[in-house]
Amino acid sequence: MLFSLSHGTRIVQDTAALQPVPSDGPPSPPFARGAAVLENPAEALERLDAKPISAVVEGAVASTATAATRSMAISTAPGAFRYLFRDAPGLPAGPATLAALDQLAESMAVETTDPGDASIPPILTYFGQFIDHDITANTDREVPGLSEIVGDIDPMDRVQVEQGLDNLREGTLALDSLYGDSPGQGAFATKLAQLMRHPTFTDKMRLGVTADSGDGRPPLPADPAADLLRLGFLLDRGDITEAELNALDPALRDNFVDADGPIRSRAIIGDGRNDENLLVAQLHVAFLRLHNRMVDLGHDFEEARRLTRFHYQWLVLNSFLPGICANDVVDEVLATGAPLYAEFLADNPPANPAKLPMPLEFSVAGFRFGHSMVRGGYDHNRFFGTPVAGSTQILPFASFELLFAFTGGGKMRPDSSLPPGTNLPGNWVIEWDRMVNAETPRRSARRIDTHLAPPLDDMVNQASRPGTPPMMKRLAMRNLRRGYRLNMPSAQALIEAINATGLYRPIPVLTPEQVSEGRDFLVAPGLDAATPLWFYVLREAELVGGNHLGALGSHLVANTLIGLVVNDAGSYWNAKIDGHRWSPHLFQPSQPIDSLKAMLRFTGLLA
Repeated sequence: MLFSLSHGTRIVQDTAALQPVPSDGPPSPPFARGAAVLENPAEALERLDAKPISAVVEGAVASTATAATRSMAISTAPGAFRYLFRDAPGLPAGPATLAALDQLAESMAVETTDPGDASIPPILTYFGQFIDHDITANTDREVPGLSEIVGDIDPMDRVQVEQGLDNLREGTLALDSLYGDSPGQGAFATKLAQLMRHPTFTDKMRLGVTADSGDGRPPLPADPAADLLRLGFLLDRGDITEAELNALDPALRDNFVDADGPIRSRAIIGDGRNDENLLVAQLHVAFLRLHNRMVDLGHDFEEARRLTRFHYQWLVLNSFLPGICANDVVDEVLATGAPLYAEFLADNPPANPAKLPMPLEFSVAGFRFGHSMVRGGYDHNRFFGTPVAGSTQILPFASFELLFAFTGGGKMRPDSSLPPGTNLPGNWVIEWDRMVNAETPRRSARRIDTHLAPPLDDMVNQASRPGTPPMMKRLAMRNLRRGYRLNMPSAQALIEAINATGLYRPIPVLTPEQVSEGRDFLVAPGLDAATPLWFYVLREAELVGGNHLGALGSHLVANTLIGLVVNDAGSYWNAKIDGHRWSPHLFQPSQPIDSLKAMLRFTGLLA
């Protein structure tokens, strides 16, 4: 289980030696003091055959990929970060490059009058963040020798990067960020994982209830289970004590206790980053509810978890990827089983086959395209957005700052002059119908382009520690300097390496003029021909309209996510039922959970 309040701050894994919670703890009735579970009648939904899915899965398909010869193989520790192409040239080193990168960051943060509306629903922005938190952690973490991006820095040796930078996630789309019960973690994390299970309805995951805001709350969900489980509830029950928190290792204790005492709003979830903004927190709630609905259908915990994972993985490949990638690339990678990732895996065999290696080019650059999709505010619900009949509008939209305030890290308060809260106020429950369609205003994602919303140039959620340089709050500058420090291959070198494999149709290369248009400072250090990978991915998307990634970005994202699923023996891809690969249509033939909209309807969050 990972404990963190925001990107760029310390991420701590538990090593505390505390006793796990007794399994015969006191029962609590549903919805009592926040122990919310879903009690929707199973009869209202079509049920899978009574035989559990684990009994009909025929087994996994072994990878037959041949090891590529493009670079020296290095034994891969579980969950390790590795370069796709270890020998591909990076950016030109030196002061001129650093100066140009800083100028580039400045140009990306310039506010424009164009709202940048895309034909992409906002939910995909935060589903992408949810996916990222599920499979990667550590590239923004304080790692000695690797995290320094301030001042006159130089690119690191790539072998040193690979030896010093471990992925704190398992590298699979297995939802350990949801369940928080990965093996080998410390006693306190083990205890929290047990407390995330309901003590009475033991197959279900615990949810929190919203606080009374005085304004009511949106009509969905019909039950009060619309918040995450939080520390204050467990303290009030006596499941966790203040003395227990104070006895933790200081680095771990800081995630639960501050100068004012226990952080009662702290979410008890598998990855604390999923409570860093309200939109991803509410999406986390949706997946907890998905698990609980599976239990409502008669499945035990393990079957519900398997079905939740299968639906999640299927949605990543069949809903998320077509929504943000060039569809011809997705089709090609799906049809061929992601051979680029297969060769990467063969070059970097993991010590534990259940934990897959993660391409640095994906994690540090390619998958950060979502930063450009973030808006400065959203039409969040009837209270903080467009009102509906009978509701009172409090603000015309939910600002970026408020979406960070109404979380555990923000202590459920819009400013420090107000007392902190424990649970999410009812009037902040998201109305998902405003997030699943690309509508304007403030009901679409921003275009994928080379401009970021103004709040990302002064991130209020960035932890303020004494001596922290201002650039750490500037996302574009952090991304560009971190990519340079971690010695990312240039975009052009990466394209050349991918094309040389012959695995796919050739990826076209942007001309230097296309790269540098409006940014002539890139020409002097040669960044128009050896371009930062993150910027290039955004630029090629911009040149095709900004409604999906371009060729290189699509290949990086599709190959990695499809590759993780194809090469995971426990994924839906490798599960066969009566000779057919598992799909939502086999689970619910008449009402398959085959889109994010369908998932939200299934969980009672969308009409």
